[in-house]
Amino acid sequence: MLDEVSVSWRDRHFSNKALIQGASSLDCDGMERLGLLHIPPMEPLVAAHLLPRMGPSPSRNPTLPAKTDRFQSTMTERAYKAAALSARALNVSSMLTAYQAELCEDLSSDSGPATLDKIAAVTDICLRVQRCAVQATGKVMGIMVVQERARWLNLTNLPDREKEDVLDMPIVPEGIFGSALASMQRRCESKKKEDEALHLCLPRRVQPLPPQQRPFTQAAPNPAGSRVPDQQRSQSAPSPQPRQETRASWSRKSPVPAAAQAQPTQNFGQQSRRKKRAA
Repeated sequence: MLDEVSVSWRDRHFSNKALIQGASSLDCDGMERLGLLHIPPMEPLVAAHLLPRMGPSPSRNPTLPAKTDRFQSTMTERAYKAAALSARALNVSSMLTAYQAELCEDLSSDSGPATLDKIAAVTDICLRVQRCAVQATGKVMGIMVVQERARWLNLTNLPDREKEDVLDMPIVPEGIFGSALASMQRRCESKKKEDEALHLCLPRRVQPLPPQQRPFTQAAPNPAGSRVPDQQRSQSAPSPQPRQETRASWSRKSPVPAAAQAQPTQNFGQQSRRKKRAA
């Protein structure tokens, strides 16, 4: 039973979409209407109410806006399909068991080889159906482990490709990541060794430092025919400096004191009064 449960745990249980062997023989009439095939769909009106940006007429299959939520919805749908397959298998197994009980009653009255052959055939079919149910249940368990891994991987900065590789790694009962953790450690160690080996056998030449850039306020040479925007020209042009006097040879006259300026006027007035008295 443990071997059959862990069939989908060993190799690419996340990306592998292969159906379980014998699943198509378990289909029954009205299984989609009864919820034995797909998860019940989301109501468009409820989706439009909760997500107004979808518009007044959303699609028939509305999805969640966040990527992580869409991933969890996809995994939940896969788990629901596997659980529904297990339910259909148990339904067929119960009907075969009832038919087998009727054959055993007939065997008490008629112990012919035909009845024994029917019992053997029904028993073989029951075993096949039960194996299908066990594998479907194991797939549900594996998808739940994948969901838990994805929740913890959302706390890392790994790209989507590496996350898918981790989700596809085998599942073991010892831990959520189990062998995936050891595989990631080996991958990191091998990558580190490769980088160190490349540094040793192919050492890189030291690149010269780039020349020092001119300050922002210094105007860059303008090629002929190109125009500099007014805003850039105003930012790059240096501020005008106050004009200095270059005529050093000219001697500036010293200011005449006010008393010296008023003295000639006063002497001229005294001389005019003296002339009048003399006259």
